[in-house]
Amino acid sequence: MLADSKSTSGRAFVRSLNILLKFARLYGFEHARTIEQLDIAWRELRSAIPTGTDNGLMLGATGAQLLLDGVPLEGAPAEKQFAQLLSAAGLASIQFFPSVTQEEIGRFARAFPTGKAKPTELAIQLKAALTGAQGIRLNEICFVATDSRLKDASMAAQLAAASLGEDQGDFKKWLNDPQKLLELLAAAQGSRGGGAVGSGTGAGGTGTGGNGDGSHASGGAGSGTGTGSGTGVGGGTGIGSGAGAGGFAGTPGEFSVTGSSTGGTLTGGPYMPGSGIAGSGSVGAGVSGGGLGAGLGVGLGGSGSGSGSGSGSGSGSGPWRGTQGSGPSEDEIYGILGALTSFGNVGAGQGGAAAAGQFQQQMSELPGTAQDTLKRAIAGLAAQAPEGQPDESVLVKLAEHLAIRFALERFESGEVKVNAVRQMLDRMNAEIENLRKILGAHEDKMTDAGMLVESHREILDRQFWAAVPDSGKQAVLLSTDAWCIPPKNVQSYVAHLIETGDVAQAISILQNYASCAESDEADARKKTAMGLSEMAELYAKADPKLLGEALRHLGLRLNVEQDSELQTLVSAAFVRLSQEAATSRSFAVMELALDLISGVEAQRPGVGRSLRPKMGIEERIPEFVDEALRARQAAAGMTNVLKMLPQTAMEQLSTRFNRCGLREDAEHVSNLASDLGEEGLQYLRSTVRGGQITEAVEMAGLLSKLDPEAVEVFLPARMKDFPRTSQDRIVRQISASGAPARCRILLELLDHVDPLIMPLVIDEIGVTADREALGRLLTIVDGDLPVGGSHYLQVKALEALGRIHATESVSLLKRVVEAKKMFGWQHPQELRIAALQALLQLEPEWARDFMAKSGIDREELALAPLSIIPNSKFVRQRRHTRVRLHKSVTAVSTNLKESCRLEIKTASLSGGIATISRHLAPGTHVQLRLQLGLRNVQATALMRDYRAQDMAFEIVDMSLDERSKYRRLLADNHSPSTSVPDAKTQSVVAEPSVHT
Repeated sequence: MLADSKSTSGRAFVRSLNILLKFARLYGFEHARTIEQLDIAWRELRSAIPTGTDNGLMLGATGAQLLLDGVPLEGAPAEKQFAQLLSAAGLASIQFFPSVTQEEIGRFARAFPTGKAKPTELAIQLKAALTGAQGIRLNEICFVATDSRLKDASMAAQLAAASLGEDQGDFKKWLNDPQKLLELLAAAQGSRGGGAVGSGTGAGGTGTGGNGDGSHASGGAGSGTGTGSGTGVGGGTGIGSGAGAGGFAGTPGEFSVTGSSTGGTLTGGPYMPGSGIAGSGSVGAGVSGGGLGAGLGVGLGGSGSGSGSGSGSGSGSGPWRGTQGSGPSEDEIYGILGALTSFGNVGAGQGGAAAAGQFQQQMSELPGTAQDTLKRAIAGLAAQAPEGQPDESVLVKLAEHLAIRFALERFESGEVKVNAVRQMLDRMNAEIENLRKILGAHEDKMTDAGMLVESHREILDRQFWAAVPDSGKQAVLLSTDAWCIPPKNVQSYVAHLIETGDVAQAISILQNYASCAESDEADARKKTAMGLSEMAELYAKADPKLLGEALRHLGLRLNVEQDSELQTLVSAAFVRLSQEAATSRSFAVMELALDLISGVEAQRPGVGRSLRPKMGIEERIPEFVDEALRARQAAAGMTNVLKMLPQTAMEQLSTRFNRCGLREDAEHVSNLASDLGEEGLQYLRSTVRGGQITEAVEMAGLLSKLDPEAVEVFLPARMKDFPRTSQDRIVRQISASGAPARCRILLELLDHVDPLIMPLVIDEIGVTADREALGRLLTIVDGDLPVGGSHYLQVKALEALGRIHATESVSLLKRVVEAKKMFGWQHPQELRIAALQALLQLEPEWARDFMAKSGIDREELALAPLSIIPNSKFVRQRRHTRVRLHKSVTAVSTNLKESCRLEIKTASLSGGIATISRHLAPGTHVQLRLQLGLRNVQATALMRDYRAQDMAFEIVDMSLDERSKYRRLLADNHSPSTSVPDAKTQSVVAEPSVHT
């Protein structure tokens, strides 16, 4: 029962410990939940190990299995992860003694990392945290210090391992030092015995020793022989022999080996100038090599120490060839790369110096030619490496060096073509990539940090390309196999040609590369499409025509490509080059791209429609239009591009036309739109005739400038279906367009608009000063009003007659002013004032004579309509004089669900500017009640945009009596010095267009 109780409590403790570590990772150790869980874990541990007992609790781990006092626990996921963590950290078990304290449990838990950390760090942290702890002990996994890899190794391999020692750091220094690698390789070759050329002598060896097995503490006299070996780098190897004598009487069972070497010389070799170890290089056939002599003396009579010296000589010729006259085969090169990878794998692990023995064993198994090749490569790296500064990536460099040199010589000899070279390099890269993964901790750190690291394949390709002579590069890039060359290599070479002034050759190379897009080989089309995408900027920079040629190849291929993957790549390249054309403002190339995509849409509608918005041309139309308007002229070829995108172009031009505040700017916009010809006009006509209301409203102003007849035909019938805000906007845009025929259009619209818009239409007709409106205005003054129109229209018509300056209207104006009835004047005072103000423009002398008996005060005549300057620089002009009120007038809306308060600061007979309590959308119809002391003035207005906190309003209807009150308010606030306006003294002020 006690055992069951301990087991149950122990299992509960393990679960609580897992939960505690989880809370620590989530919340940290200072969180209340973590502290509470620590208390729970402590109580459960104490329950499993009661105070006063002799037995503790042992928590073990093997793989993914937790053991509690040697009994496996249930394999829940949390327990499995905990077991794997302990195993990876090298911990066999954790023993909790009865003397354990709660403070020690806390230190134990805090040692576990709360973030990402290597498992090996856990053991270190636990050791540090539990220093001095009496209640918890860590039991680590230990291995017997024997190296099974060396049990069948050669004597040379065993001696090398012994000479290096078992320190992993020392071994890694050897691994990264080409000088040391050469010594290991020399020893490996020495273990094979025999050689083509070479001789060596070994000095006598001296040492102490007893029996070889170390079974005695002392031994008798003995003798030893030493072997010396010498090697020559460059294709020949030499083995020498020596003899030595050794003494004895030393420590049992131990031996050490020291060696000294003398230099040898060598001519020939494929690599860069350098010197061998303790040797010197000489130049032969234009390429120099290095010499190496190494001696190794070994006492064999007993376990003694000895010293030896050796000298070696060798001869070689040709890039790969030694005395045997033949170079390594492709399989031998792959064997070398595989051996280097295996060696790097062992060296990066926990093998210690035993890895040296394995390396020598593998090297000794390689064919002699492969060993010579490897030695020459190492010697070349040794010559380049700064003395005393091992290179951390020497094995990778060695592997790359061998692969590139082999591929280059096969290519230069004509044995393989450039596409086969790519395949060869890809295969070699697979081996080298494994080696890089083993030794590439630095690259992994860079990648984790988000830095871009060049891929292994790219490195190999770049290094191979750098080794190819210029003549070979040009031959390949001008051939049908140009697609085999990586784009970065093509780009760097073409950029070099351009820098050196050989632009013609650079263009030829780019032209040839683009033509590979129509190759019969699928792989060629694939690589070309990817390359063109990468080199789009280079094509645009070298010559925009090249961009067009490349697009033509891709566009034609899009029509016929059947492979879905290739079609995707070709489409991506087509889009990328089109975007580059738009970025570089190559309008001729953009025109070609749009023409090609139209052809694709005809053949493959789905593909074409999906690619068009991605090309980046249409989305840049606003930029093109703005640039053309700023420059006051379109760039060469831009108009043709806009013609091919009439909808987008006209939408942008219409928007800018409606926003113009200056007449000059509006003229530039309309001229650019006119240059688009029938394509643009057709889109405007179709939109005004049957397009969406919002679109038709935006297009009406520009179309009235370019084709007023179309507006006159299509728009009146549609106006009745437009909301009032749209009608208001169209009227203002047509008036602001400056079209000569805008008066006729407005007259056509007058009977089709909302009654509240009619006063605006008549006002805009007067601004045109077109005599064509004379007849209709006269009939309105006579009382023939449009359906729904109020008498307010008569006031507006009289003001319009005054702006037209038509003598034919004088008789009617006089009749309005003079007509009387039995008691007073026949027409309302507002009509008589408007008529007299118009007469002041047409017959000023008669008007002045009549003023004395007119019953109209001079103050009432002061606020006359302003004359319009025909050639004003503004597209819109002020209709009435603005008056700054001495005291703001409060107005309240009466027709809105939520009333709005306006503080009017500036006003005129046509409207005013006010600070409002809440923002209203432009075009909102409001019924205003102006509070003038004990009196109120009623008016109907439409809200306009003005400033951030203020809004303008325009009066669109008002009874004539209310207008008289409103006029009196303005007259009272008007400057007393203002004289009665006439044709010469009226102020003319222009205002920018207000958009609704």
